[in-house]
Amino acid sequence: MPGANSYSVPGDTGGNREDLRNVLTVLEPEETPVVSSMKKGPGPNATFVEVLADTLDSVNRTGIPEGQDVTSFDNKATKRARFGNYIHISRRSFGVTDVQQLVDTAAVDSEYDYGKRKAVQELKRDVEAVVCGGQDRTSGDQDTPWATRGLFDWIDSAGPSDVPSSFRTPSAQIHNGATITEVVLNGILQSLFEVHGTKKSYMAVFSPELIELVDYFTRTEAAVANYTGAASATAGRFKVNDNNSSKTISMEVKTFNSSFGKLALVPSVFLNTDANGTFDDDAGLILDTSLLELQTMDSLHTVDMTDEGGGKRGYTKVIYSLCCKSPRGLAKLTAAD
Repeated sequence: MPGANSYSVPGDTGGNREDLRNVLTVLEPEETPVVSSMKKGPGPNATFVEVLADTLDSVNRTGIPEGQDVTSFDNKATKRARFGNYIHISRRSFGVTDVQQLVDTAAVDSEYDYGKRKAVQELKRDVEAVVCGGQDRTSGDQDTPWATRGLFDWIDSAGPSDVPSSFRTPSAQIHNGATITEVVLNGILQSLFEVHGTKKSYMAVFSPELIELVDYFTRTEAAVANYTGAASATAGRFKVNDNNSSKTISMEVKTFNSSFGKLALVPSVFLNTDANGTFDDDAGLILDTSLLELQTMDSLHTVDMTDEGGGKRGYTKVIYSLCCKSPRGLAKLTAAD
């Protein structure tokens, strides 16, 4: 029979103290790049929010004879159209029992305040996922929640059905299925140039997988015209002069700049999420943020509810709508695994 030991006798039941450190780590993504970069528009005054859009006539090279009077007049409002989006209500609740609020908990001064802060963090992530989602707009009632249309549904060459065809995203700005290459990105930028008529800077919000593929643009492959990101022992880096004093090897692409436009690359893990909150690792958005607004009917806030005897409780909530002024000026892409 061994002497007193730590695993049996006395062990925990025999008096050994526990050592629970005053540290609590929450390691989860919190950056919300799309919502953070969007303009915050005026709050909706109705559950359905619409905008107007218009187009110009095609250029006309035909002149007129000298001295000819004006006998006909164009109605410049005939191509004007309106389309819109519904509101979205996002909410997170939190609470603590009366006893748990009073006991001494490691790394947490107030269980209720901790729950409130965590609910706010979770709600911000929810809003980002809604804005970057693929859900269609939905009219709500007592049994059905309102749903605002997400960017992956706005950006569609065949729809949405309520958006007139002249304002939908051109198919050349939607890339599906094939691996992302420099030719693909430049082709999308070329189409955007033809829409905007000028070289612009865009926010390219890409999943980690797509960011990795673009990083591979720093390499060369003699046998492949456009490097696809597949592993290859012969793939080397472009040869550039580098200041070696920093002792840093850079293999990232932060900006993709072509004759037709410039992409500022931003990684995100909230793109086109599914019902379980898992993001699509083959998804990307190319955004002209001047065409987007987050319109907040009821700004993000927390409510402390009445303690009915069992403990403190509350919720955090926000009501908002994603305004897209013209899907024609946006782009999206996915890539094969």
